[in-house]
Amino acid sequence: MDYRNTREEGDGSTVTAVAEGLFPIRFFGFGFFWAWLFLAGVTPSPLIGAPFCFGGAPFEMVELSVRALWLVLVLLLARRLASVPGQYLLLAIGVGASALAAPLVLMWGDNPVAVSLSAVAAGAGEVSLFLLWLCFFGYMKLGETFVLLVGSYAIGSLLFLLVAGLGLNAMALFSVLFPLLSGAAFVLSQRLGRAQDGSGLFRAAGAPPSPLRASWGQWGRIGAALALYSFAFSLSCGIALFAGGEESRLFTVEPVAMVVLGIGCGVFFKKARHPERPYGLYRIVAPLIGLGFLLMVLPGAPRVAGGFCVALGYVLFELLILNDCCNIVKANDASLLRVMAVARLIITIGMFLGWLVVFGAASLFGASAVAFELAALGLFVALVAVSLVLTERELATFATLADDRALSEAGIAGPTQEELVRGFAEACGLSRREGEVAFYLLAGRTTSFAAEKLFIAESTVRAHVHGIYRKCDVHSRMELMDAFDEYRTSEDAEQGQAESRGGA
Repeated sequence: MDYRNTREEGDGSTVTAVAEGLFPIRFFGFGFFWAWLFLAGVTPSPLIGAPFCFGGAPFEMVELSVRALWLVLVLLLARRLASVPGQYLLLAIGVGASALAAPLVLMWGDNPVAVSLSAVAAGAGEVSLFLLWLCFFGYMKLGETFVLLVGSYAIGSLLFLLVAGLGLNAMALFSVLFPLLSGAAFVLSQRLGRAQDGSGLFRAAGAPPSPLRASWGQWGRIGAALALYSFAFSLSCGIALFAGGEESRLFTVEPVAMVVLGIGCGVFFKKARHPERPYGLYRIVAPLIGLGFLLMVLPGAPRVAGGFCVALGYVLFELLILNDCCNIVKANDASLLRVMAVARLIITIGMFLGWLVVFGAASLFGASAVAFELAALGLFVALVAVSLVLTERELATFATLADDRALSEAGIAGPTQEELVRGFAEACGLSRREGEVAFYLLAGRTTSFAAEKLFIAESTVRAHVHGIYRKCDVHSRMELMDAFDEYRTSEDAEQGQAESRGGA
C-alpha cells in the first residue's frame, strides 16, 4: 500500500494559501487527541474519575478490551480501510465516538451500562484517531516524524493541564471539542498535503501492500519490547492508584512527564550532531523505569515521583519505537496502517495484562500489601527488555536503516553505507577482512551472522572483532558506532565544503 501516490487536481491557489495559513494546526491536531484522551479515555481522570462498568468491571479494563478488539477488526479490514472512503470512515468514527465518551459518564454515571458504552466509545475513538495521525506522520521525512510525535505529546499534555485547571465545566466542554478540533486539524493537514505536492494519505481504492522485507526476529523483538515496557508502565500506574493513596495527583503524572520529555527532546534536537538519529536516547529508558520502581518501594519516597520516572521512560520508548517502525515501513514501502495497528495492539495487550495483574493482586491481597512484589516484577520486566530483547545490536540495525533512508530521501549520489565503512576501515588501518567484519558489526549483526556470510569460523570473527576494537581504540560495539558517527560527520562536512567550492 502506498500512501503517497494519490493525485488530486483542482485544489488551486486559494486552497494552497488557506492550507499554508493553517499549517501550524497539524502540530496541534494530534495534541488535541492526547488532551481528549487524558480527559475521557483513561482513568483515573479529573473529569470522569475511575468509574465501573457493567458487572463491576473497571473502566480501564473495558476500554483496553474494546481497543484491542477494534484493532483486530482494523487489521482484518486493513486493505479496505487503507483507502479514501476508509479514511473518512475512521475519521467519522474517531471524532463521533470520542466526543460521545465523556458525556455518557457525566449524564448517566450511576448507570453501569452507560459507563460501559462510554468505555466502548472511548476505545473505538482512540484507535481510529491514533491510527490516522500515525499514518499521517509516518511518511514524513526522516527526523520529522519523531519531532512531530514529541511535539504533539507535549502540546496535548499542556492543553490537558490547562483545561484541567479551569474546572469541571471547562473539562466537560473540551472533552467534546478536542475530538472535533483534532478531526478538523487532520482534514486541513490532508488538504495542505494535496495542495503542496498532490499527495494524499490513501489511494482512492485500497491497494495490496508491498511485502515487508524485515526479519521476523526483528519484528518479534520490537513487539516483545513494546509488550514488556507497556506491561511495566501499567504496573506502575496500578501501584500508584491502589497503593499510593495519591489518586488526586495520579492523572497529572503522565502529562507532566510528556511535557518534560518534550523539553528534553528539544534540547537534544538543538545540541545533537545527528538529531534525526535519536538512538542514544534508548539507553536511558531502562534506567528511568528501574529508578521509578525503586522509588515506589523505598521508605519515605513519594510513589508519584516513581510513577513519573516510569512514565517518562515508557513514553520515550514508545515515541522512539513508533518512529523506528515508520522508518522500517517506509524503507519497505509497506502498509503503515497495518504496522501501526499491530504496534498499538501489542501496547494495548501489554497494558491490559499489567492492569489485570494489579487488579487481581488488589482483589486477593490488597495492592498495598504486595506493592513491593509488583514493583520488583516491573523492575525485572524492564531488565529483561533491555538485556535480552531490544539490545544494542537491534539499535545498530535501526541506525543503519535510518542512514539508508536519509540517503534515499536526499536523492543525492552520496556515499553508501558500505563505502563509508570502507573509508572508515582504511582510516583506522583495518585489514580487508577486518573491514568486512566491521561492516556487519556496524549493521547490528551478530558474530555468527558475520561468520556465516564470510564463510569463516565464528572464533575467527571474534578474533577480528578484538583487532578492530584495538585499532579503532574502542572497547565495545557502541563505542565503535560512536567512532563511526564521528567519521561520517567529518565526511559529510568535507562533502559539503566541496559542494560549496564547486558552486562558487
